[in-house]
Amino acid sequence: MKRMGPLLSCAAMLVACEPPTDDTAQVDGIAAEADGVTTQRVRDEVVGVSLSVPSDWRVQQDPVLFNTYGFALFDPSSPSMGGHERSPAARIALAYQVKPDQIEGLVQDLMSKNKEFPLTRSEVVVGNGLRGTVVSGLPGTDPYSLVYVADGDRVYRIGLWTEQPGLDARARKLLADLRFEQPKRSVQSLELVPVEQAMYAAPPAEQMALNARAQAERVLLTALEGGEPTQEQTVESADVSAQQVACEFGQPSGLFWQTVWDYTNKFYSGYTTVYSGTYYNLRPGDPGWSAMSGNYGSWWGQNYHIRKCNADLLNQYYANDWPAHKNANVYPALTGTVEWAGWDYADSEGYYTLGNYVVVRNGSYRAIMAHLTSLAAGITWGASVGMNTVIGYAGKTGGPWDEHVHSRVAYGESLTYNGQPYGGSTVWPTKLRCVSCRATDPGDANGNGDGQFDLKDSTGAKFYTRFYHGRWMRG
Repeated sequence: MKRMGPLLSCAAMLVACEPPTDDTAQVDGIAAEADGVTTQRVRDEVVGVSLSVPSDWRVQQDPVLFNTYGFALFDPSSPSMGGHERSPAARIALAYQVKPDQIEGLVQDLMSKNKEFPLTRSEVVVGNGLRGTVVSGLPGTDPYSLVYVADGDRVYRIGLWTEQPGLDARARKLLADLRFEQPKRSVQSLELVPVEQAMYAAPPAEQMALNARAQAERVLLTALEGGEPTQEQTVESADVSAQQVACEFGQPSGLFWQTVWDYTNKFYSGYTTVYSGTYYNLRPGDPGWSAMSGNYGSWWGQNYHIRKCNADLLNQYYANDWPAHKNANVYPALTGTVEWAGWDYADSEGYYTLGNYVVVRNGSYRAIMAHLTSLAAGITWGASVGMNTVIGYAGKTGGPWDEHVHSRVAYGESLTYNGQPYGGSTVWPTKLRCVSCRATDPGDANGNGDGQFDLKDSTGAKFYTRFYHGRWMRG
């Protein structure tokens, strides 16, 4: 996850932009509550809701049209989230295709499809005395609950993320503070692109030409530097099961794992690194560089990427965020078969922060590449992908952060009915295959690096073998 972008403008979504009301005194758009907590008023005229939230909360509207339409609220100060907006506090949406008499059937269907999880069903008060139905214990990136509530002939679908399964005090306060009103604008008036189209939207023609050229050059380089591995090079190591007690293990020696970007990544404005004798600086020149969770991101065991031992949620302890320019090529971390390709919506909001993402399976290993602006043509469930297959284009879907690629590998995960992975054991890399590697650190204690890369095997393939926060690498 990356540093947040600007808040929404005061259009369909109004953030602390409405005139003063009788029960709050607004000063410069900020209302001070009686207990001293400063808040902002959020009102969405398309969804037909309003509520007050702390002034430092982040608001993100749905960027495309799902089968619901709404917005997410991110709480950057929650102690349970480690001071980082991991999952939203809530997503509040109008289920514009649903009628009130369909709620019971939808709830029963949701519980039936997720019956392997320890679900609980209950009622909860929403707004001014409305009765909502809540299902807790659903899978996701954090414990997730889903609430259905009707106001007149309108149905609302409210997702809530918490530290532990079930509704906590923050979630209950959000529900109680909601106020519903007749929407002043229709969902159709937003003219958003339907999610089915957005998933495969092509980048601009000039960008696509650059992407195609970079991919072609990568294919030639790969042939000169060790060739492309076969899918059979994944190793189902005999010692994996013994190490699973810790819910993590190191990369087996035969497991292919690679960097996921190429020189179309211009996140750092086409700068390259120069060793100063103590550390590396940047200078104008060569594109294609990134750094493990550079630019304020999270990395192994930090902030968002903390879970490695939960049987019912997505474990991501050794996940990395690689800053990447919007629409830069993204390659699979593993070779194998596409097992998920798309944007989470419908019953899958628990995985909201992954945005548009791809899962590639090789044996019992699965790699996730997330936050993609769009998927590449042909990347559908069941497709085979190799080392040089472009699976999609870098972006920031799933949250209001900077463009980057979320990448991680896990072993032995299970799948939800809808295809999302959960459980299993996290895997930390010991070496990453790269194509355009160049030295980005001094090597030994005396500053003696090899001038090219960390490791070169007998075939000529190049690898990075040392990893730490902020290290510069070239894809």
